[in-house]
Amino acid sequence: MTARQEWLDRHGVAHLKEPGLVLNGKFEDRHEPRIWNWLRPWDFASPFDVGIIGAGLSTTSILPTACFAAPDALRLSTPSFTTYSPDFDVDIATMVARDLGDIGMPILDQREALQRIEDTMEALWRASGDAFLVLIGGDHAVTAPAARAYARSHPGQKMGLIHFDAHNDVRVMDHGPTNGTPIRQLLESGLPFSGENLVQVGIHGFMNASYYKRWVEGHGGTIITGRQVRRAGIDAVIEEAVQIACEGTDAVYVTVDIDVLELAYGTGTGAATPEGLHPMDLYEALFALGQNPKVAAIDFVEHDPARDVSTMTGRTMTGALLTFLAGLFLRRNDGWRGYDPTPITGDDL
Repeated sequence: MTARQEWLDRHGVAHLKEPGLVLNGKFEDRHEPRIWNWLRPWDFASPFDVGIIGAGLSTTSILPTACFAAPDALRLSTPSFTTYSPDFDVDIATMVARDLGDIGMPILDQREALQRIEDTMEALWRASGDAFLVLIGGDHAVTAPAARAYARSHPGQKMGLIHFDAHNDVRVMDHGPTNGTPIRQLLESGLPFSGENLVQVGIHGFMNASYYKRWVEGHGGTIITGRQVRRAGIDAVIEEAVQIACEGTDAVYVTVDIDVLELAYGTGTGAATPEGLHPMDLYEALFALGQNPKVAAIDFVEHDPARDVSTMTGRTMTGALLTFLAGLFLRRNDGWRGYDPTPITGDDL
């Protein structure tokens, strides 16, 4: 029996497959680590700081999408990225990140697919210790089972929610669990998710119903639209969001629907509009959230590679993930930015 299979059996992880793609970098400057050589498949034996899991479910989309391909699209984007961000002056090269693989999805049984996400993520959180797990969807239906899994694997914790999206995602359940229902599902789950600790950031104009606004606010939730973000500035917005989500809670789940972006940057998703966020506003927010000690889990959803133009949306989502990890790196290393800042001169080059 392989180390992988032995570990999966020991921890009751039944549906985790090997990564859909594994890239082997042929070029790397010795002073410039590339993400494709940094994010490696896990050997199921050595420790890691961050584990990335794919959940390529898209049969739960209200309209047809190819979000099932998003985990592999992220893997394919990694040759373009390095471990250092001059914007935030953080080098994550010493953070150990591992690709844990993909949750196997039955094509014809949506409810079984959602149950597999919940079961797999619960088992992984119970087994992962201090490692931080990141889920890559898939459409937004993956968030409800993943967040429930976190709550069930951490009994007694009261949960906050920060939700980046064009949509409120509190549709009625007439058509079952879809990518339009995850927030309603969580607030109605009976688990410790309270609307008073829900913040929805970036909600777009003419993409929702007044009913949904009244439903969210009637359950205590806070809605900050894309227009309000532009008028108030992202620093003030994320400060407010963190205060609300963290008030009286033990942990915060963050979900990032990439259609929160302004349309020019969100071609590779189903329903972005001009009212969305600029990527740098999203990055500023995620960098701050990565540093927050209560942020315990995050997912990135709704990238549709089949719609993307020049891989723009996919690359933006990869940058968003790495920016969050840069904030997490600072949190876990007491503010050390991951490199020696002493200027290099002369022969030291």
